[in-house]
Amino acid sequence: MEVTEDELTVHKIILEQGPVFVDEIKIHELVDYELPDTSWEQLQIILESLHSFGLVRKRQTHDERILYQARTKEIAKKLQNLDEKEFEIYELIENSERKGIAKSEIQKQTKIVQSIVESSLKSMQDQQLVKEVKPKVILSSDESLSRLLYNNGDVDTFVVETLKTLCLNFIYHRSFPKDMDENSIYFPGYTGYATLTKILQCIQESKVITDVEVEEADIRQLLDVLIFEGKIVKRFSNIMPDSDIMDSMDINHESQVVYIAKKPKAVSNAWTPTPCGRCPYFKEECTEDGEISPSNCVFYPQWLNRGLTMMHESNRTKGKGKNYMEW
Repeated sequence: MEVTEDELTVHKIILEQGPVFVDEIKIHELVDYELPDTSWEQLQIILESLHSFGLVRKRQTHDERILYQARTKEIAKKLQNLDEKEFEIYELIENSERKGIAKSEIQKQTKIVQSIVESSLKSMQDQQLVKEVKPKVILSSDESLSRLLYNNGDVDTFVVETLKTLCLNFIYHRSFPKDMDENSIYFPGYTGYATLTKILQCIQESKVITDVEVEEADIRQLLDVLIFEGKIVKRFSNIMPDSDIMDSMDINHESQVVYIAKKPKAVSNAWTPTPCGRCPYFKEECTEDGEISPSNCVFYPQWLNRGLTMMHESNRTKGKGKNYMEW
């Protein structure tokens, strides 16, 4: 039995979404553009067939939705050669994502004897499906990232945090005008925002990591972490190409994506505008009966009197004065 043309079309559509799991409803919407006569029931049959050929992975969410992620044809062809136990081990490694999994954990979760685990891993390594980064095993496709982020099988926190800091600093200094108001932003059409290519070039030229070559896939993942942490945002560039090449250009191309830093918000609360909110003695030493107390505070009356004076001035000039208080 061979993969049909319709199945290959659906596989191509899922593959184009990148290394992410896609909701089956979203897949149906995407498929409707190229195979408009495909019903929901037909799509389910196609997806199940693709899964049996190893061309897609599937995952069920807590609300019973099914998500799919495409594998490449090359990987799927190799999976066809695995026996049942080898495929079970491969899926376990695959589901560990980029963290990898130890051999002892594979044996524990699959209940497969250690000798068969060892022989299965050897067979998959020969087929370049998996790679050992002692003491863990990862997919061969994650080799680049493993060399960068893993040290003896564990995530190298120092390397990760150092590279994240470099990325963030590079992006931040290109996100806001220098020597201007803190809320200033660049004019529309500004072309100096950080791109993946520029960030990668900065990292490579910094020579921070000397034992391995930092690649785009590594930096892209670190940028995704910074986005998740709320430190940067990812935007499409507002510089569009000439209209005569619009049709031939992929708008999702990496060169059209820029990264912009988010300024940290000042921490404030109801006390911040008052002298108490800025007083170094407020929490620990300011007590009702102490040497420093609310009743003998010299700052609060001054602040209150200034506020009342400004209020009177504002009323007198019908709002032409300041509408804020400086402390």
